[in-house]
Amino acid sequence: MTSEGINRQPQGIPVGGQFAANKHSEAPIRLFDRTDGSFLNPAPSATAEHCIQFWSNVEIPDEIIDQVNDAYAKFRSDEIDRDMEAEMAQWRAVWEGQNPVPKEKHLAEYQQRFKSEYEQHRLAILPRVTVKRPERLGEYDTRQLIRAAKMLAHRPNSQRFPGEGDKVLNEPVELFDETLTVLEIDKKYSLWDIRYSMEKIFRNENDALLAALENQREELSGIREQLVYQRNDMSGY
Repeated sequence: MTSEGINRQPQGIPVGGQFAANKHSEAPIRLFDRTDGSFLNPAPSATAEHCIQFWSNVEIPDEIIDQVNDAYAKFRSDEIDRDMEAEMAQWRAVWEGQNPVPKEKHLAEYQQRFKSEYEQHRLAILPRVTVKRPERLGEYDTRQLIRAAKMLAHRPNSQRFPGEGDKVLNEPVELFDETLTVLEIDKKYSLWDIRYSMEKIFRNENDALLAALENQREELSGIREQLVYQRNDMSGY
């Protein structure tokens, strides 16, 4: 049995022949605050300065820009629909409580009045519901908003790096017509709800959608041909 590769103390000293501690680097390989990250594979931050600088300068793929724009528009449209539905359901409950259903001969008039007042109330509250947050992202703001959303998501851990995360939240971000902090952007746009659109690039999604639509068209065409055949057969042709 040999001892090649095992570090020994030199002979001739009191501890000669004993195994010596192997040499190690003075510090572990660095994980936090590296400069070699990318948008989809970012470097974790230990300091607010690194987080802010990294997300202020990292290149954002054009595909991510398009995905975020599309996802935000759909998210906001769905949110408006949900808020309007909740508001109108509450209004309807109050209206029906104040307007009992009449006898049959007055029912048509009752239903017409309900439809008219329903539409009036819907139009009246719509501006208040839609003002909650922008319906679309600004033409020049999308990149800045994505950077702010990523700063928020990747800010330093508050327990391990006390105070650093709060600095990120208070960092001002310049938009086309205003300047907001990272926290203010989160409240105004709620980009956390569409974070999936920033996590990876969904390739060929449009091609897949077109292929699915084409398959549906072919299926509908086949069903139509069968119906025409059955009709002609029943007609004696």
